[in-house]
Amino acid sequence: MIMIVGASSADTSDPMGVLIFLAALGFAAVLAGGRMAFNVRGAVDATLARRRAVLELKAQSTGDLGLPDTWSLSPFFFKFLGSVTMMAGFALLALTLILVTD
Repeated sequence: MIMIVGASSADTSDPMGVLIFLAALGFAAVLAGGRMAFNVRGAVDATLARRRAVLELKAQSTGDLGLPDTWSLSPFFFKFLGSVTMMAGFALLALTLILVTD
């Protein structure tokens, strides 16, 4: 068995790139989640319309002449998902803040 031995750089490493990435990801999650949670500029309505259009295209491509099934997801689902995403973004931002001040 060949073993490569090198100096451990765990004590001297600077995780600034990872912290910037976590902060950017958290900020994006807060923005995207807040947009869905508070229905900014009709984000939920646009998502439901886009989903309905995709289901209609799928029904047309398979030759199904009935109405597509759109009852499974309501606007409440997208608002709930947006609020969960927004809270996860806040958690990422808090984690980044804790790691930066440590």
